[in-house]
Amino acid sequence: MKRSYHVNQINEDFLYKLVLGLIVPRPIGWISTVSKEGIYNIAPFSFFNAVCDEPPVFIISASDRDDGSMKDTVKNILETKEFAVNLVTEELLLPMKKTGEEFPPHVDEFKEAGLTPSEGLNIKAPLIKESPVNVECKLLDYKKVYDMHILFGEAICFHIENGIIDDKFRVDYNRLRPVGRLVGDLYVKVFGESLIKI
Repeated sequence: MKRSYHVNQINEDFLYKLVLGLIVPRPIGWISTVSKEGIYNIAPFSFFNAVCDEPPVFIISASDRDDGSMKDTVKNILETKEFAVNLVTEELLLPMKKTGEEFPPHVDEFKEAGLTPSEGLNIKAPLIKESPVNVECKLLDYKKVYDMHILFGEAICFHIENGIIDDKFRVDYNRLRPVGRLVGDLYVKVFGESLIKI
């Protein structure tokens, strides 16, 4: 037997928990940007995914800060028209979580999380050196859906650590060791014994 919940009849907190708790696992887009003033920013987003492959296009959905102001990631992308997607691995969970905290715009999250910025080939936004995969992106489109900022980024260059993909472009997940987002402080491994092949 199932119980039904009409969206217009439940409160926002419960609805939020339903969406985050049931739509799992979600990939994490660890987004790095730079402001017009040259300040580096990093933030993780689990409302993130790929929506196209030729050319590759990624989507980021971001809310505003608790005080109603625009998050630095969104502001930076809209002003500079570029960003980098960095993949999160098990080893990077703690620094990733640190960059999820709300810092003032003048704070460099690379320094706060103990991460190293590296230069891309086509964008000014920094890449996260410790991440095994970085993707340079240019802003393709922007939309507002209710109170969410929806950003589409077209990938223009992939940087992949040696050994992650083989000659047939197959990914070695035991080497990549990616993680997915569940809800709250819960994450899921996407490698090793947790892999299911059918």
